Amino acid sequence: MKISLSNKFNTRTRSFLGLFILLGLLSADLMSMNELIRVKADVDRSVITIGDRITYTLTIEYGSTLKIEQPGPGANLGQFEIKNYTIHEAIEKDELISQTFDYEISVFDTGSFVIPPFPVAFAQSDTSREYQIIQSEPIEIIVNSVLSAEDNEIRDIKPPLDIPLNYWRWIIVGAIIVFILSVIFFTIYYLRWRRKGIPLFRKESVRPAHEIALEEVAVLGKEWKILFQEGKHKHIFTRISDILRQYLENRYFLEAMGETTSEIRQSLKEFDIGENIRNQAIGVLEFSDLVKFAKFIPSESDILSNIDMLEDFVHATKLLFENLEPSSDFTLEKATPSPEPELLNQDDKR
Repeated sequence: MKISLSNKFNTRTRSFLGLFILLGLLSADLMSMNELIRVKADVDRSVITIGDRITYTLTIEYGSTLKIEQPGPGANLGQFEIKNYTIHEAIEKDELISQTFDYEISVFDTGSFVIPPFPVAFAQSDTSREYQIIQSEPIEIIVNSVLSAEDNEIRDIKPPLDIPLNYWRWIIVGAIIVFILSVIFFTIYYLRWRRKGIPLFRKESVRPAHEIALEEVAVLGKEWKILFQEGKHKHIFTRISDILRQYLENRYFLEAMGETTSEIRQSLKEFDIGENIRNQAIGVLEFSDLVKFAKFIPSESDILSNIDMLEDFVHATKLLFENLEPSSDFTLEKATPSPEPELLNQDDKR
């Protein structure tokens, strides 16, 4: 009888011992798993007003051997509505992977609310189908009303407001009055000046194209030596080219400032200009292009010859009017009209 009781006692002892060993192994396994994965939840504000949006951040740190199920945009965050969802790139450091998920949430009620623990499923490997759950800590959020205690009080009805003054109406009326006065003043001013024989708007005479070009050539003739000594060859021939192109625009109404040398050559063929004279202008432009774009270094004689050719071309193509005295042959009944001014250079006609 004693032997049988002893055997039963030993059997039970072995069973309890095996159970304790199994529990110890499971707890050790769970502790090791907890060391390999951590879940942290946080918010940027814990006290808000109704309708405000807060950012709920979920951070998961886990070992590289684990497999986790990423939380999606349809997570259960209690009474909070998810307005936006952002997944940040995973960061790996010291065999641990850290990944952050941001939820932009809001609630439309007042009081104290709790964001429930966020569950995260994970497995020991990519091939394992046995998932375990780890949860974050719950977070309490206080939602206050946008109304103060004074706003909640019942108040008397406000008295009726006065109709505001229509400023635009008075501005328009004032503008009309100013316009009428300006017209009257301008009319009186114009009539007085007209009686005196003085024109209201002075007419500025348009200078001939050759006068402008020759003046600029004269200025360049005084300055080119200083520019040549300073090595500004490109600047000299840029001015020569610009003077000629501006003269062609004012004289023949070409868009010479925006055309290439070949385009100017083709345009000048439409005018009745001697071939030698035309080639003289094109030669100045081609030599200027050679200095400006091909970085050719000219000599002093090159500069002088191009300035002379430019000046000769302007003199050869300038437009002059002959001042004719009016004829004195007329009668009291009908006067003979004075002839129209004739061009001295008939070759300039298009």
